Amino acid sequence: MIKFFRKIRQNLLMKNKTGKYFKYAIGEIVLVVIGILIALQINTWNQDRINASKEQKYLVGLKNDLEKQVSAFNQRVQFCDIIIDIGESLLEDFGSTGRLLKIDSINSKLSKMMYSISYPNIETTFNELNSTGQLNLIKEKSLRSKIIKYYQNSESNKESVEGNIENVFYNQIFPTIKSSIIIHPENFGFESKKINKAHLSEKLNLEFERNLGKPDKEFEVVNAISMGIIVTKTNKGHIQTAQEEAELLLNEINNELNND
Repeated sequence: MIKFFRKIRQNLLMKNKTGKYFKYAIGEIVLVVIGILIALQINTWNQDRINASKEQKYLVGLKNDLEKQVSAFNQRVQFCDIIIDIGESLLEDFGSTGRLLKIDSINSKLSKMMYSISYPNIETTFNELNSTGQLNLIKEKSLRSKIIKYYQNSESNKESVEGNIENVFYNQIFPTIKSSIIIHPENFGFESKKINKAHLSEKLNLEFERNLGKPDKEFEVVNAISMGIIVTKTNKGHIQTAQEEAELLLNEINNELNND
């Protein structure tokens, strides 16, 4: 094709048709520019298609992460309700009987107050988007902002929950209850055929009753139960807030996926 155009230019020059030569040269330049613009446009279309495919993949990934996280939030809320119910029933029974040792299954109930929760931090897709600098692949600016804000808030909720667990639960509540009960593995979900719970309790029961029967020990344990309820209710609030925000973002992402 280039040889063809060159031959035409040479013929025009040989025939001393300078005016037509310049017109032809200008026309040739215009054709080249048009060709370049078409090539650039095709390249842009291809890149847009690739970016749209990546955006779809990331939105689906965010959706899957959020669905898993919402499910985990539900489990944490249910767990919190169980711990709160046990703690409140212990305080109610203590108020009625005046003695912790008179509460039915006191050792088992106190054992459950040693359980704690963790914050379900599921953000695999967001971390990939953030670390690779590809957040701009989310074309809808409003949705992109909501995604960023959600994960910022989620990190804040995580820090609050884990701070309460680390600073209050494990530093103040856990040690008090741990030193007040007979720890049976099966009370924490671990069964063993080699351990006879009845025999173990029989051997330790005298010390357990002597220890828990002390007024100052009762005071510590009752306070630990109350603090356990407070921490659990506080963390439940953080988790419910995060759950509501996750469900709103999930709905936004589903709408975006359905519109594509």
